[in-house]
Amino acid sequence: AHKKFAQAGAYTGSLGQNVVSQVQSYGQVLLSTVDLAKVKDDTPIELSIICEKHIDASSLNAAFQEVFYNTTSCGYDVVSGLAAQLVGPASAIEGCKLRIQAARAQKLVSDGSVVVAVDSFINEVVPGTWVEQYCMLVNDLQHEIDLHVFSQPVNVPASLIIKSKDATPAEYALRSSGYAKSIIEVISETFPDVNIKDWYSPFVGISNKKILYLVSQLLAALYHQRLVNTQRPGVKSDEEDIDVDAMERS
Repeated sequence: AHKKFAQAGAYTGSLGQNVVSQVQSYGQVLLSTVDLAKVKDDTPIELSIICEKHIDASSLNAAFQEVFYNTTSCGYDVVSGLAAQLVGPASAIEGCKLRIQAARAQKLVSDGSVVVAVDSFINEVVPGTWVEQYCMLVNDLQHEIDLHVFSQPVNVPASLIIKSKDATPAEYALRSSGYAKSIIEVISETFPDVNIKDWYSPFVGISNKKILYLVSQLLAALYHQRLVNTQRPGVKSDEEDIDVDAMERS
């Protein structure tokens, strides 16, 4: 099943301030990364974005247009068949791959289309501390490019995790990939006045759109770099990838 969609466009405290500070620092790293690859390429890009409707696909489109100004895009909501709430980065990568495979199998996207799937997942980074992140995976069949990136982690209140976990039966068939009730569903039920497209803002003080935009810029820059490398004789596509971890350590 899939749905085609148009592009969209009281809880804060010290935790929110810390997240904002971390995002600003992380954003500086990502912007430095993007500057290395930003050349306003005129390569025409047919961008197909695969994600759920509550994820703002316009951030990806805007980020790609910064690097490839001749970008056109369309968004689709294609199910992955995994748990309602993904747990762990491996589940998110697999979810993105399954969404892309389903979109291609259903002939929603052409072979020449650059397909980007987006999934969110939760992860227990230390006992009792949970975060949510976005995973973005780009698939370009024509140039044999596959790469993924993760967004800045955002802290998730433990109460939301508990409700998601408690709603998951022991016999839940998809338990290996996560929980039966998503964090979005929990928020909708517990805080009905919160906009699920931007639940980061009231909880941690930074918008979902900003987080998505920063990681979208990184993905566009890395994809451009990989695309340029595929067109250079004798250079492997992964030889000159930007080491973001090294940049953060410096």
